[in-house]
Amino acid sequence: MWKKNISLFVCVLTLFFCFFKSFSFSADWSICSKVIDGDTIHLENGEKVRLIGVDTPEFSHPIKPVQFYTREATIFTKKLIEGKKIRLEYDEQKRDKYDRLLAYVYLEDGTFINAEILKQGYGFAYTKYPFKYLDQFKEYEKSAREQELGLWKGKGELEFRWLEKQGRKPFKIYEMANNLWGIRYEEFIKPRVTSEDLAKTLEDLRQWVNEFSNRDLAKQLYQNGWLKTK
Repeated sequence: MWKKNISLFVCVLTLFFCFFKSFSFSADWSICSKVIDGDTIHLENGEKVRLIGVDTPEFSHPIKPVQFYTREATIFTKKLIEGKKIRLEYDEQKRDKYDRLLAYVYLEDGTFINAEILKQGYGFAYTKYPFKYLDQFKEYEKSAREQELGLWKGKGELEFRWLEKQGRKPFKIYEMANNLWGIRYEEFIKPRVTSEDLAKTLEDLRQWVNEFSNRDLAKQLYQNGWLKTK
């Protein structure tokens, strides 16, 4: 009987250490030394951390211009965690292609920073890749939008007016014959786009404008049937 009890004890102890080991690798404590922007921070050991599931307006992107509500989002995150002790938890993927840590960040009192940014309207739910809180984060964004919190104030009109003041280059859309559409971006045009393809064409254009240099953008447009006007 005692042998059976010892075997059971050993099994329980083994399971406990396996659990503890797993937990220790899935969570870390550190100090946030600096907030770079609303969704990216530096730790005291020099590591850069990208908050999982959150996308705040860009501040220091090498190609993208500064976006609406960038300053406010950065200040919000800075007030929450800069100089404070934080706990980092990880999902299945621990680093991104830029070698940044991907983490859920918590304060000592349990405040979930990733979620708080969305709840208060300082960012968007980043749904390009799956993560365990995806559905909850989408609901947090929806709630902030409905309450017109943070960047959702004015139902988008404030952002539109801000963009006009920045002199941003617009995408122009024209109605063409036979229920077709024409799109212009600077000296490039995409004529005779069907209604079914219009949304995707505009989404592709927005992505390329934000991600490519001028030279690479022109190449991408040519490859996808855009014409350069003389």
